[in-house]
Amino acid sequence: MKQLLFSTILSVILSFNLSVMSSSVWALAPDIEADRLVLAGKSKIAVKDFSAARTYLDRVEPLGIKPSNEFHWLLGQVLFHEGQYSEAKTRIERYVENSEKTSEYYESALLMLTDIETQLEDNKALVATKEKTREFAKQWEEKVSLSESKPGNEFDAKVNALYLGESLTASLVSHINGLLRSFVFIEGKVKNTSIADHLLYSVSVSSSGDILTTKKDVKVGKNKAASSINVSRLNAFGVSPIVEYRCSKAKDSCSVLSPVDGISWIRVAKDEAAAKELAKTFGRLIKSIQRG
Repeated sequence: MKQLLFSTILSVILSFNLSVMSSSVWALAPDIEADRLVLAGKSKIAVKDFSAARTYLDRVEPLGIKPSNEFHWLLGQVLFHEGQYSEAKTRIERYVENSEKTSEYYESALLMLTDIETQLEDNKALVATKEKTREFAKQWEEKVSLSESKPGNEFDAKVNALYLGESLTASLVSHINGLLRSFVFIEGKVKNTSIADHLLYSVSVSSSGDILTTKKDVKVGKNKAASSINVSRLNAFGVSPIVEYRCSKAKDSCSVLSPVDGISWIRVAKDEAAAKELAKTFGRLIKSIQRG
């Protein structure tokens, strides 16, 4: 009995000692742990692994200490590459305000603030364009159907008045190209053309009635972007002016379908109002070319 009791007490003492030893080896003081996490985040950013960098940097502030100024610079870079421009601006500004002009990242931080300003302005313009497109589409739904000649003419008149083109065809082409610039398909979750692969389209009409579609497939590498260009030709004569579209949540995009074979013709950002407006305008463009 005494031997059993002695063994139990010894086991408890050993367990306690091991626990104390483990804590003394692995539990770093909060300020040292913060330094470790910042250093780990910095190493991940150096190899462009911003997702991994964030997993480290997100653990710094919960330690309850004032993080180093470099932390704000690093987190600002991660937020910028995630497309969170307002949050990135706050972090980068904090770094700059607490730095000397001779600090290691001072100039780089100022340049990034300019990039953030550009992105925020672009986002404002894009939001305004999307709202304008949705309102245009809403008005169309209230009054117009492509299967009816009078509403179709009303749509044509509205586009022609909006763009003041030399002809209806020119105005419709301008409207299509404006939509294509505003609703670019960008690969991945971060919708930023400077860091993600994307597709750029433009449309023109030849004298023989062909709709020429230029597709630029941009691949963004670490050093510079590479792109391939493809031009397709669709003759407007003999095809239906009823153009359809399809949106896919899985593919995170919408496609305007070819009136010839019904397959994907043009791929844009996942925005149903924009896709509907594009399909509608392509239909009216085909009708305009057919009329001559």
